[in-house]
Amino acid sequence: MERETVKLVNVLRRIARAAGYANWIKSDPEAARFCATQYNRVLARLRDLEPNLKTIFAPLAGDVSPDVTRIAARELVAYFEDEGSEPQAWGFALSCGERSMRPKARCIPISVRCD
Repeated sequence: MERETVKLVNVLRRIARAAGYANWIKSDPEAARFCATQYNRVLARLRDLEPNLKTIFAPLAGDVSPDVTRIAARELVAYFEDEGSEPQAWGFALSCGERSMRPKARCIPISVRCD
């Protein structure tokens, strides 16, 4: 049961990312509906596994904005995240490509452990 919960939380992260992208590019309303439908399916399965969720999280309407779906998915993920899990810090990565003579810098999350 624990393994299935981890997999469903990963799916919720992807739903949140897809909904955020759909909101950002102002995509077809069908994409927003799909994200909300998928969120509701994952929520229904998690409610079977965790009965306490029934009083905290409600299913989304089919016509909600992708931004609302993103927020709801991230809040549901937060419920399952352990407070003692490894925090993420932002670090810089440098790389040099063949096309450019200048090094490229980008931000990436790095797991940090404080002992």
